[in-house]
Amino acid sequence: MARIRSIKPEFFTSLTIADLPLSTRLTFIGLWTYVDDNGVGPADPRLIRAAVWPLEEAPDILQRTREDLQRLHAARLVSLYEHSGKPLVAVSNWSEHQKVSHPRKDRYPRPEDLSQAPDQDSCNPPENSGEAPEDSQRTPETLRPEQGAGSREQGAGKGSESKPAAPRNSGPRPDVEQVCEHLAAVIEKGGGKKPTVSDKWRNDIRLLLDRDEVTVDQAIAAIDWAHADDFWQAHILSPNKLRAKYETLRRQAISKQRKSAPAGLPTAPRDTSHMTEEEKQRALQF
Repeated sequence: MARIRSIKPEFFTSLTIADLPLSTRLTFIGLWTYVDDNGVGPADPRLIRAAVWPLEEAPDILQRTREDLQRLHAARLVSLYEHSGKPLVAVSNWSEHQKVSHPRKDRYPRPEDLSQAPDQDSCNPPENSGEAPEDSQRTPETLRPEQGAGSREQGAGKGSESKPAAPRNSGPRPDVEQVCEHLAAVIEKGGGKKPTVSDKWRNDIRLLLDRDEVTVDQAIAAIDWAHADDFWQAHILSPNKLRAKYETLRRQAISKQRKSAPAGLPTAPRDTSHMTEEEKQRALQF
């Protein structure tokens, strides 16, 4: 049953939302009326298509709905997960963006609720959640959103993301140290004071590599690309921000490449005066 929801003006000026196709943006808004008062609903594209696109007659509308769900999950606007064998979709940071006056009883648990129980593996999102429930598989991740946040850009909510602790008594991880040291060095070369690599830095990079499944090369390339960009070099100054904006950086890099590269040639970053040739090449390849 469809429900009345609200939408903030910041939705229309969000960079994350702007990076999505129009179809995905409409599916996202439609999901707000589809999910229950807890922000959760079955992740069955057939039900979502019937609720969000009931009058759309395009033959590929079901496939487009599946693709929209995957894009929203990749953008951290929704979480796709599984509970008791049932694929579910949860709108991220729901309570911050929708104030339900008289909420009905929750029908499904949210992913952050499931993460409280270490023996629960049902909070892992189905990898192919665009398919029917019986075809679903699992991949890990409860993702942070960019959906809407009052005075903030429709995006960076506080988030109640569960962060797995690093194994006790484990020494420094070379891959984590490599990314941390690279980010610190790039910030210093850009004219800032070299930051200290803290335990929080290491934990955020560990999550980027382990939970978000970003490789060391991809993380370093993202850092190089961001610090060759007039806007992003002033914003990607910590692993936390790198992790929160990684997908946005990747999509913008691809978008700029497509728009400004003649005949598919790579487009050089704008500000490369402080970069080595190796860093320039990584930025081009991101």
